[in-house]
Amino acid sequence: MLYQILNFLTFIDLSKMVALTIVLFILGIILVVIEMITPGVGVPGVLGVLSLIGGIILASQQVPPLVLVLIIALVLLFIAAMLYIIYKSAIEGGRVSKLLMLNTKIGNEEGYSSTPRNEDLVGLEGIALTGMRPTGTGEFQGRKLDVITDGEFIPKGAPIKIAYVEGFRIVVKRLDEE
Repeated sequence: MLYQILNFLTFIDLSKMVALTIVLFILGIILVVIEMITPGVGVPGVLGVLSLIGGIILASQQVPPLVLVLIIALVLLFIAAMLYIIYKSAIEGGRVSKLLMLNTKIGNEEGYSSTPRNEDLVGLEGIALTGMRPTGTGEFQGRKLDVITDGEFIPKGAPIKIAYVEGFRIVVKRLDEE
């Protein structure tokens, strides 16, 4: 079977396939451009690169080596130009960055925060429900909170006060140390 396929392939005259070579180059360029415009699975890009490689292989059998080097250089220049266009489009302000990146900002000014605002807890006094080495639980006005100390040990039942709040960290101090 393999012998029959190879025997058939020897009868194909590749020197008369100028039109096929041109079609492969044009198809390859079109498919690579489609892949760059609509990024996705990569099928058009892979088929485009394979088409360009097939065009180069066919061209290698039809043109002198100097022309073949020129064709390969032009294909590489085309690919480099497409990569440059994608890079310029992907940086801030480009078309791709506008499609793929969220431009609206959601911050404290708009009323959104990634951490709960606990600044109103500063100064509250309570009791240590667990021993703090340095983390533990404290009760403040009937509310149980996970708290942390600045490194010192605070035994269970000791009076504590919220010193400051940093994001999720509620830092407490022992009251009788002040």
